[in-house]
Amino acid sequence: MTNFFKKIQLETKKQFEMLDITAQVQSYITECGVKSGIAVIFCPHTTAGVRLNHNEPLLIQDIMKMLYNLAPLDTNYAHDLFEVRQNVEPNERSNGHAHVKSFLLGSSETLPIEKSALAIGARQSLFFVELDGGRSREVCIKILGE
Repeated sequence: MTNFFKKIQLETKKQFEMLDITAQVQSYITECGVKSGIAVIFCPHTTAGVRLNHNEPLLIQDIMKMLYNLAPLDTNYAHDLFEVRQNVEPNERSNGHAHVKSFLLGSSETLPIEKSALAIGARQSLFFVELDGGRSREVCIKILGE
């Protein structure tokens, strides 16, 4: 069994954004030459996530609406009380809402690889979900297989 690791760089433009990274992950699987195995896609950020779903614009709006209903911008988050918190970074954003949304979404997906391709449904896409953009971001890809 072999293993491979790569970080892909992303630039987000909006506070909420779902970037389809399916092709980038598939390209790396092809580059690695893995025919069968697993791909772990991990987001090392606490205000973003990685999720699998249908890439359809109206559904993306529905997902955004649901997340903002669960963790609205105008709620008072203790995380945003910079005068009370310790170890606050200079120029830190008020982003308690984004941390809560990220907690709900999760930070990784583990997907099967068969016949050198992600074994996902015909309508499934892999998304990097930005919750506190725009920012420079990265996604880690770990591939295990043969």
